[in-house]
Amino acid sequence: MAIAVEFVKTSRHFGAVKAVDDVDLQIEEGSFFAMLGPSGSGKTTCLRLISGFEQPDSGAIRIFGEDVSRIPPHLRNVNTVFQDYALFPHMSVRENVAYGLMVKGLGRRARNDQAEAMLDLVKLADYGSRRPGQLSGGQRQRVALARALVNRPRVLLLDEPLGALDLKLREAMQDELKALQQRLGLTFVFVTHDQHEALSMADRLAVFSQGRIAQIGRPAEIYNQPRTRFVADFVGSSNLLPPALTQQLGGPARWSSIRPEQIRLGESGALSGAVTALRYLGSGTRVMIEAAGTQLAAFVPAGQPVPAEGMQVSLSFERAALNVMEEP
Repeated sequence: MAIAVEFVKTSRHFGAVKAVDDVDLQIEEGSFFAMLGPSGSGKTTCLRLISGFEQPDSGAIRIFGEDVSRIPPHLRNVNTVFQDYALFPHMSVRENVAYGLMVKGLGRRARNDQAEAMLDLVKLADYGSRRPGQLSGGQRQRVALARALVNRPRVLLLDEPLGALDLKLREAMQDELKALQQRLGLTFVFVTHDQHEALSMADRLAVFSQGRIAQIGRPAEIYNQPRTRFVADFVGSSNLLPPALTQQLGGPARWSSIRPEQIRLGESGALSGAVTALRYLGSGTRVMIEAAGTQLAAFVPAGQPVPAEGMQVSLSFERAALNVMEEP
């Protein structure tokens, strides 16, 4: 598989702030790759380095093997979909989609035909004559996608494009984005701070922290085998167990993690403690337990018995569920 995007010991600093700090990264052609992290972690700066809106202070950015570190944005075969969509309010939807083709000098009929084909692809075939202000948030997001795709980039960059949508629409657009990427076979690089988006859509993802990649891998690997306390805590809900407790449970004297859904409550188990709080989540209940001097969470699916606050419970889990991390 060819490498679509590569960072080679890439850094970008803003004064004393190391926004991107010596990052090495390879993104395969045709993959849906997510950059996940909190605000200020470096993920958006990495996206801007790929697009050309930022230039590295050191290292290199390669797109399909070509060093593009000093190549301006309009000469890179990439396009970006922004969170605010950046549509022209005075233009029709069709004109918005065709704008990039007009800049390239394509004739009116040819660019309108291509714009209509892209609107059909994103399920907006009958909306070409409308203005962006007449569309819903999800429809505007599709117009922004069509405008980026009509130029046929080899890499599509998405900068938190679902952040302005409500929950149900965001979930629906996640499915549509993934299906569109698979249909087109393009390389998608998706920046988000939303762990659920990254886990549900990405083939591979990188978790960023303080300008560096804390961990990179497939979603199941990141979720089930976090290497650091930061990754375990940021990606999903996780119980962090200190070295002494990990050793008490049969592991080495290092930090470990275990997901709430991997803990079972019963009459006998490796640990016991008192229920301190209950949090109803719809699909089940999160049970907070004080055990061995540590606050732990277990997840009880809907329809199963839930212990009362103050009740003594035992906790058990499969040995393989205890993930021992790299940190001492």
